[in-house]
Amino acid sequence: MSSPRERGAYDRARRNRPSRGTFTRSQAAGRDVRNGGYRPRTPRQRGRGTLAILALLAVVLVVAVIALPPLLGGFFRGLAEDNPDWLRLPFVADAVRDDLGDRLDTPGGPDDTPLEFVIAPNTSARQITDDLVERGVVTDRLAFSYVLINEGFGNRLRAGAHALSRSMSPRQVAEELQRAPGAQGTRLTVALRDGLRLEQVTAYLLTIEQLQFDPGEFFALAAQPPAELVADYPMLATVPSGRSLEGYLSFGLFEVERDIDAEGFLRTLLDRRQAELSELLDLDPPAWLEDFYQVMTVASIVEAEAALDEERAPVAGVYLNRLDPAQWPTGLLNADPTVVYGNDTLSLREMQLTDWINFVFWAPPGRAMAEISLRDDLAGYQTYQRAGIPPGPIRSPSRRSIEAVLEPDTETGYLYFVAKGDGSRTHAFARTFDEHLANIRLYQSGRSPAPASPSQAPASPGP
Repeated sequence: MSSPRERGAYDRARRNRPSRGTFTRSQAAGRDVRNGGYRPRTPRQRGRGTLAILALLAVVLVVAVIALPPLLGGFFRGLAEDNPDWLRLPFVADAVRDDLGDRLDTPGGPDDTPLEFVIAPNTSARQITDDLVERGVVTDRLAFSYVLINEGFGNRLRAGAHALSRSMSPRQVAEELQRAPGAQGTRLTVALRDGLRLEQVTAYLLTIEQLQFDPGEFFALAAQPPAELVADYPMLATVPSGRSLEGYLSFGLFEVERDIDAEGFLRTLLDRRQAELSELLDLDPPAWLEDFYQVMTVASIVEAEAALDEERAPVAGVYLNRLDPAQWPTGLLNADPTVVYGNDTLSLREMQLTDWINFVFWAPPGRAMAEISLRDDLAGYQTYQRAGIPPGPIRSPSRRSIEAVLEPDTETGYLYFVAKGDGSRTHAFARTFDEHLANIRLYQSGRSPAPASPSQAPASPGP
């Protein structure tokens, strides 16, 4: 039996002993890990943890790089199809390339019939692509765009006539278009696409090194044709005295002698045009047009506005309806292409003819069409300020555009149209200004025509 002094010492020791499972910092530091005690992490151990985290992140990144492109391939493909410029981004190009597979070298079809394809000077790669797709030469737009942008062909496409077929692959088409058309023996191939104005034809002739005549002499003859030349072509009978041959130059592929002179080449173009138009010359012009020259003038505007054949008659109908005082009291055509034509003419007059090669034709002026001022001799092309038909054609219209003016779609009563801007190259037509405004809000959000007073014709139908 312990004494009172011993029991007091025991109680004091018990009160000062830590509870079970609890250790002081000094005790914990002295425990061995093998006994389940706590030991703080050393700097080396913390470094190993950081490395482990970084390794895990690296694995996640590698997996993302490997797995995401296939998963996002469809998304990137959709971006590139809507706007080929996305292909300039490496990660988009890589994803699209994986998706394309062997499509870059897949023939477009079984038809190997040779056909001519003409590239006019200063034509953009996108416009060339659109034309190739429209003609059925390129059936895989995305594959062809990839070749142009990512294989370096886009900046090497050459103006002129090229021999293509619908059996060619996208890469073969691009390779052919980068080759310069050349002369064959004593013959020379000259290619002109439809819809060119006289100065564009001249600019193209300046690029043909094999020509032995002066393109400037050709321009002078076409701008002020001699009376004896005009008399040789019945189609020119209604051309007012002193007017140029604008609108009456033919287009397509021409094989001419290399030593042909300027007048001989001009007559070559007129000969074909006469043959093209001979059966149309005796047809009666539609209401509000006086003669075939005015038909050609309106047809040249239709050529500038309508990219698709099915829209030529409705576009012609809009402009002819605007000549009807009952429907359009001001008589203002409000045709953007005529204003651009006049504005370009002013610029071209201030340039050396040899510099026309570098001129960008038909570029938007960058300001409101109605505000552009033209000199007196060109004022008739300012169709926001002058009523009625412009003084003459603004480019060479295709036969399809001429036929559209001879048989316009006026019954629908359309007075407006606006480009949809969705890649379809189509327009939205309207009968009333309110409908036109709704179309603009739908297809060109954020843009609206200039306000018009009740006594004034509303804004242009152009884009």
